[in-house]
Amino acid sequence: MVIIVINEDAVHSKAADWLYEAIDRVDGDVLLASPYLSYDVCRRLAQAACRSDHKWQLYTCLDPSAVANGFLRTDGLRELMDSGVDIRHVDRLHAKAFVVGGRGFLGSANLTGAGLGSSAAPNAELGVELGPAQVESTRLAMKTWASHAVTADDLYEIHKLAENLTRAARPSSGEMDSASGLALVERLLLDARDGDRALWMKSEYGSPALTKWRSEWYFGSPQKGIGKGRPSIKPGDLVLICAQTKDCYAVVEITSQPEYLPQDYADERGHEADRWPWVSRTKPRFVPDELLELKADELVRSTGGLQNGHIRLRLEQFTHAVRSLARLVA
Repeated sequence: MVIIVINEDAVHSKAADWLYEAIDRVDGDVLLASPYLSYDVCRRLAQAACRSDHKWQLYTCLDPSAVANGFLRTDGLRELMDSGVDIRHVDRLHAKAFVVGGRGFLGSANLTGAGLGSSAAPNAELGVELGPAQVESTRLAMKTWASHAVTADDLYEIHKLAENLTRAARPSSGEMDSASGLALVERLLLDARDGDRALWMKSEYGSPALTKWRSEWYFGSPQKGIGKGRPSIKPGDLVLICAQTKDCYAVVEITSQPEYLPQDYADERGHEADRWPWVSRTKPRFVPDELLELKADELVRSTGGLQNGHIRLRLEQFTHAVRSLARLVA
């Protein structure tokens, strides 16, 4: 007979000690929740699951950026799957919870060596052991999460999406699901960290016009005074487009040096072209299918500079804008 000792409310700074002792003495079904999993932890859990007569279930989040950065190992998830563990995807999962039979643990640690404290470079984490009533409440709460079963095909697909994060991707309207949208976002933010690129917010007159930014397009910039030269926007720069209503709604990349009153622009804009004579060509980088309520004043202290057409953004401002737009597909 296995005797389980519960140290209710005991605080742990090294979750590995609690978890590995618990899975070696399983007295009931196992529920685990963690957005990130390392291969070594997956392997150890898979070995314990193989020895167990109880049902094992893992909740995680199939995030291509986590896979690409090594925080979520698909080969480890395959080992768990092969060991009979029921793996389920939960959108926006952030919880870390371990229920092993009649015991439970809540804390900050992911199922990684660094998170659990078993690696050579552990994180600073804290967790607490649960009492019997809390264990049951945690189990019930986890069971209420909207989730779906993860298949081998899902793991293959998320691995391919992660590989594509290092390649340029072109957004397409109407075909962007959660995973592909996140892949575009992570690629965009990776490019934004390139020191050779400048980040801008650009104001366009009129209401938001998502359709035109989904293909190659252009925008005009004002003359910076009599005799002054072209704007400093250059190819490769990334631009957050805002409507006259101050709604920010699309991200494009500059593909040309500013051109002074090109013929196609002058023909299309008429007299208005003289007020905004410098034209920058663009291609789409991230254009959601719907509008999100993201106001320019949520990103910058003052939008007064937009009266001159565009203002520079810091990386953290641009990142916040892109992440906010990504909520539509995430």
